[in-house]
Amino acid sequence: MASEGPPDRATLSAMKVSELRQLCSDRGLLVSGKKDELVDRMLGIETLPEEAPKPSEEPTEDIDDAIDKLIARVSGEGPDELESEPESEPEPEEEPLEAEIVEAELVEPEPEGPEPEPEEEPETVEEDPWFSGVIPSETSDELLLDDVEEEEPSMVIVLPSVEGLKENWRPISAIAVVVLLVGAAAFYLIQQDPAFTARPLRYGDHMDFTVTETTIEVTGDEMIAILRDVTTPTLNEVCDELRATVSGGTGSITIRNGGIGDISHPLDAELIGAVNAHDSYGREHLTVEQTVTHDLAIDLQGKVRDEGSCTNTGWIMEDNYLVSQSKSWRDIATRTTIRTDTDLSFTDPDGDRTDARTVAFDSDALGSVGTLSPLLIFPLTPIELHDFFGDTALTDGLSSVKTSGLMDWSWEVKGEINTDLHGLVTHVSITEEGLATCVGHVNIDIHVKHGNPWPVKQVVDILLDKDAGEDCSLEGLISDYLLDLPDGRLVVSAVITETSSNFGSTPVHWDAAYAGSPGSGEDVPASQQHWEQAMPDESSLRDFDLEAAIECLMANHSSSDAAEALGAAGYVWQATYSTDEWNMSWVDDDENAGWVILRHRDSGCILAESHDYDEGTVPWDRNQIPETLTLGLLEERVLGASSYPDLNQFISDGSGWESSVSYGYLLATASVDLLSLDIVTAAGARSWEDSGRDNSAGFVIDAETGSMVGWYHTSLPA
Repeated sequence: MASEGPPDRATLSAMKVSELRQLCSDRGLLVSGKKDELVDRMLGIETLPEEAPKPSEEPTEDIDDAIDKLIARVSGEGPDELESEPESEPEPEEEPLEAEIVEAELVEPEPEGPEPEPEEEPETVEEDPWFSGVIPSETSDELLLDDVEEEEPSMVIVLPSVEGLKENWRPISAIAVVVLLVGAAAFYLIQQDPAFTARPLRYGDHMDFTVTETTIEVTGDEMIAILRDVTTPTLNEVCDELRATVSGGTGSITIRNGGIGDISHPLDAELIGAVNAHDSYGREHLTVEQTVTHDLAIDLQGKVRDEGSCTNTGWIMEDNYLVSQSKSWRDIATRTTIRTDTDLSFTDPDGDRTDARTVAFDSDALGSVGTLSPLLIFPLTPIELHDFFGDTALTDGLSSVKTSGLMDWSWEVKGEINTDLHGLVTHVSITEEGLATCVGHVNIDIHVKHGNPWPVKQVVDILLDKDAGEDCSLEGLISDYLLDLPDGRLVVSAVITETSSNFGSTPVHWDAAYAGSPGSGEDVPASQQHWEQAMPDESSLRDFDLEAAIECLMANHSSSDAAEALGAAGYVWQATYSTDEWNMSWVDDDENAGWVILRHRDSGCILAESHDYDEGTVPWDRNQIPETLTLGLLEERVLGASSYPDLNQFISDGSGWESSVSYGYLLATASVDLLSLDIVTAAGARSWEDSGRDNSAGFVIDAETGSMVGWYHTSLPA
């Protein structure tokens, strides 16, 4: 072909992209670009190099489509970098082509030098022609890329579902500041089944990355108060301004390749790679397990309070260290995340270590913390690439808008670029349009690479200023989202960069039915009851249950405000039990409210304390009270050894509650707590000292459904 003159435009336009690239290659021309660019390049030829080497046979179609990538990835390198020992049994369709392409890219005026021959790599060239002879890797034999069709573009990439920003963020309560500040709780698991370059996730996929240029700045005491209320004493005196800087760090993300021992049902043995995991009801599912780790150095600084007032006094705490590991499990049949388990270890400059573990199943309506948290956690977790784009072929300049959850995300393909670290990548820019016109911006730039399920580089830039959105005209859910944000200003910037990757061989078994799957409604209680004066209790473990406490209050302390309220239309909206004692908060139909402490004594009870809330503090509305399960049924489920075994060790003595546990419920519609859930919840907590460390554990369960929301355990220096 090299000796023929260039055909006319009509003939060239009728050719396939792969044929045009071959013609360009035969004439020593660059083969990158779209079809029109290849045609123009052929028509603009002045002198054709006659000595350009040709392959002995026409290359396969997957090589045609990979040529561009190979050239650009070795751009700027000398031919010596590809030299290797001659292979004993060369594959003329592919190997000589790679060497000739390097000559074309370098555009040397006299390419007569010895032609380098890549070393033997049995079976790997067909699997991944991009990597052969370019980036040596001992694990390259694990790279299994999908077949490339001749008319497909050089890159097909997909982006993440933003529902994951809220759905998968799962901290519960009272954990270290870094959970919120640096995003140690992983919230992205696996999304939809990808195609072509954004290939399906595989069991065994792994990526290591660095964390750089990462800062989080919070301004405004209301926003800082949200962080202060859910952290250790580290932030107790911080006010108005807070800055966290990640001075250096590394991380990793892994899809576990489970073994046969991770599958409990014998009929599911063919689904090896998946692992069993418990859901919020304690039922087993067959899931994909993902682990995200971080090892970070963090500097904190801000302003501090003095006798309750915020001052201009600066506060700096450098050389803090965070080590975190967050695991998430997603059902292979439904693709829903059923659990997230995060372990943290935070060490301050004095060497004092705070350990925390949170296990979460549901994050609906976490109030202001739930609204703020996705913007804090997102930067440091590599996003999975398929759900957002589906199978859209990303060509240079292509743009669109993706509506996902509360957000409208606009994206644009900025084109392919050659990078020193990752070779040829596709640059995609993403922006949240609603926030950009109202209270700030969320900008995400990612570099995506053929065959990688995660970006090889992710740059996040977030500005959120609620004061700037006072005149915002947004309506619907996004408006509610903004109203729920605390006042203040949040600035987040972060960069994560891939350093190495290893890929598995078995695709995740998405959408596969399995024998061990819980049936519809299986082990989901359905014995909800109406409230009378309080949430039903009916405990078989506690003699002094809530019914007994209210009966004793009415009989022995009938003149108390609490008894008079309950004797009319009032009700107990919050109650907590601990060792024969009830702390009950009540409200009447005139919205008078208060609380009492009632202690069990012999056959009666003592009204130990009582207090009134300010008028109008607690709303009254019986119509807002849903039917709930009983406290007795919920405690039996929580204490069941098989449902939540890791939690059980902290709260059970083997036959009931450990003696120091407090247990009760909260009607959220009557609460002004920023951290309250918008459901009726039952909760338990315990604190104790062990081996010179202060420990605490707690849980929250949905009282309407019996579904565990989550639990935590913390350990601090005593």
